[in-house]
Amino acid sequence: MAQMYKIFVNEIPVVIKEGNFTADEMYNEKNPAFFFTQKKEIQKAFQLIEAGNQYKSLTIIGEDAKHIKNFLFTQYKTIRAAGGFVFNTQKEILMILRHSVWDLPKGKIEEGEKKKTAAVREVREETGIEKVELIKKIMKTYHTYVAAEDQKVLKTTHWYLMQSFDDGDMIPQKEEGIDAVAWANPEQVEEKLRNTYGSIRDVADAGIIAMHLL
Repeated sequence: MAQMYKIFVNEIPVVIKEGNFTADEMYNEKNPAFFFTQKKEIQKAFQLIEAGNQYKSLTIIGEDAKHIKNFLFTQYKTIRAAGGFVFNTQKEILMILRHSVWDLPKGKIEEGEKKKTAAVREVREETGIEKVELIKKIMKTYHTYVAAEDQKVLKTTHWYLMQSFDDGDMIPQKEEGIDAVAWANPEQVEEKLRNTYGSIRDVADAGIIAMHLL
């Protein structure tokens, strides 16, 4: 089965895949596609994306998508994180408002910590909810950002489906820039996803499907 990865660079999806160009990808100025052998063109495209060029997407095609992904990772400092797509008995979704953007609870995996343990810990710390049951892994997401001193960082986040049985008060972790914690019904989730990140929309889509398949 052909592999595919998606990395959000400056909120632009960079898709790495195996195979060949589709008809839509050929000669598309807003959604350019390159073979991995076209390294100079790819480097220029990344520079344009990081500078805020209005590409809608970038596709990189090669024989081994994992090899391409690993090569791109060498251009960044990498960080591992974990988080939860949490629902309650009413099938409402747990969301947080961080720096005025709706998000899902997540955070950095500590040294020596297991991914599952980190995911549950971050949900508890960021929302104040204690009764959380981890069900299964959903997916991984990748996104980049610029840290202090213009250091380029690529974060891999491991996402888990969880259920909460906690009807107690929710406490936003203010020191992490979280201003609010809320349970959102389907209509509210749809509204909040208009003000979020591309990777979070992908997690929400996968999480909703996984929740309804239980």
